[in-house]
Amino acid sequence: MARRKKSQLSSEGKTELAKAIAEKGQTFARTYANVENSVAKFFRWLSGWLDKLLFNQKHGKLVALMLAVLFFFLIRAGKENGNLFTSNKQSVELNNVAVSAEISQQAYEVEGLPATVKVTAIGELNDIQLVRSQSNYQVYADLTDLSEGTHEVNLQPKNFSSRLDVKLEPSTAVVTIKKKISKRFNLGYDFVNTSKMDNIYALSEPEFEQGEVVVRASEDTINQIAFVKALIDVNGVSSDFETDSKLVAYDQQGNQMSVDIIPETMKTKVSVSTPNKNVPITIVPIGMVPNGKAIASYTLDYQAVTLYGPQKMLDAITELPISIPASTLTSDMSIPMPIVLPNGITKASLKTVNISIKLEDSVTKEITQVPILYKNKPENMDLKPVDASEAYTTVIVKGAQGILDTITAEDITVVIDLANVTSGGVRELPLTVTGKNKLATYELRKSTTMIEINIK
Repeated sequence: MARRKKSQLSSEGKTELAKAIAEKGQTFARTYANVENSVAKFFRWLSGWLDKLLFNQKHGKLVALMLAVLFFFLIRAGKENGNLFTSNKQSVELNNVAVSAEISQQAYEVEGLPATVKVTAIGELNDIQLVRSQSNYQVYADLTDLSEGTHEVNLQPKNFSSRLDVKLEPSTAVVTIKKKISKRFNLGYDFVNTSKMDNIYALSEPEFEQGEVVVRASEDTINQIAFVKALIDVNGVSSDFETDSKLVAYDQQGNQMSVDIIPETMKTKVSVSTPNKNVPITIVPIGMVPNGKAIASYTLDYQAVTLYGPQKMLDAITELPISIPASTLTSDMSIPMPIVLPNGITKASLKTVNISIKLEDSVTKEITQVPILYKNKPENMDLKPVDASEAYTTVIVKGAQGILDTITAEDITVVIDLANVTSGGVRELPLTVTGKNKLATYELRKSTTMIEINIK
């Protein structure tokens, strides 16, 4: 199929098209000019109206009043919304900022200066954020030009940006400046953190590099010092050690005092040992076994226990008694009992011991001719029984037959305690009785005796 030829305008058609475009352009230009003239007329009319309104003496006051009312409401609304004349300023409060004194600390003592103050810093956000992130800000009192006596001084901030408004609370202080003197003190000691040391260890007396220290403070403060101690840290120690101990001064109430101690620390040597002693375990019935019974024998799963503590305490211990509630023993039984540490003993190798107890019928036995002894007798006192028979007494012993068969007069002690006797003459004094074998009970047939006392 043959292609269709493109249509072309004749020269007359082109001329007609150009005329139509030109007429449309002229129409648009006239429309634009009319709109422009109308807008210009409107603004000239508005300008003229405003000139008449604002510069006319008749209406000027009314317009001023309207503008004033308008601004009043705008300002009030802005304040209520918090965005009128918006500022980027913020504030931060710093509590417990330490206060220092600028003065010769070696020569003078300062009283009355607050330990801390409250600081409020106000400024731009960037400066406030810098304050929050830093920790080198300070508050100080410049006392360098002041002499001894009482003065009111201003507290001043330090290391804050000059762009910040810094307020202190309090901002002043009344201080007393005193000249320091020196005095020598003997050095004592305290072990600290002993709870963090295994209590099987014992600590010796510490050895110090020197036994005296120099304390520098005002005369009033020096007179309040009761003692100076080295604080020796024993946390976790298990062998001999050396340490530099911090030195601290205390008043009579045990409060630490702020003074200069020379030197500030003391080289200290301490020996660490593990004193211990192996002692037998015995039982002591407390009360009476019910139903006419008595303890005939007992066995222990451990016959002895190792005790740890100061050597002086260990030397005084020969056995470890365990108290048994006798009223709970109604038949042969085995009971676990805790190991109770004697005073001064820090640790034992056992925590509990199992005791197997056998019971038998209780019987009674009288033991005569038990000698009466004297306790706490002063050197200037002479004693003699009113009757020769009063030198001895009879003791009634109760227990299992096998226990009583082993007890003799030598196993029993009867005493008169003279601790509270201060005058002479014939006196009736009470007797007390004890026995070596704790499985039996002991009673006196006669609980008192007559004694003639002479005081030299």
